[in-house]
Amino acid sequence: MKMKQKNASSQCDEQRKTSVGLYIEKDVLNAIENSMPLTNCTSRNEFITEAIRFYVSVLNRDNFSDLLTPAFESVVRARVRDSEERISRVLFKQGVELAMMMHIVAATNDIDNEKLNALRKLCCDEVSRLGGKYSFDDAVDFQKG
Repeated sequence: MKMKQKNASSQCDEQRKTSVGLYIEKDVLNAIENSMPLTNCTSRNEFITEAIRFYVSVLNRDNFSDLLTPAFESVVRARVRDSEERISRVLFKQGVELAMMMHIVAATNDIDNEKLNALRKLCCDEVSRLGGKYSFDDAVDFQKG
């Protein structure tokens, strides 16, 4: 009597898996059969295993990469990268304008290092107090007392 030998990978898979009984409604089973062509699953067992993994990931929310398709991840990553690039360009342009303004102010005023350090501390405290939302109007109000 000849017996077929299983290849090493299927033997390894069988060692990791446990057989369990499963009662399932016929309409759910039909839905699985109808959905199989839409997936990369080659068996009902694989389909059910993947569905359970997905559901557990949703419940635990610990590994969102299981929930997001690679295409969706790629789109999100591209949008974030584009936003970062736009923000970087705007910050660079603002930095250039600020540097120009500082050079003009420095060229037209005689401010020694002691006054400059005191002003820096004052401005740092003021911006912190206002939660980073400092405007020209705030500076004018402060200067007028």
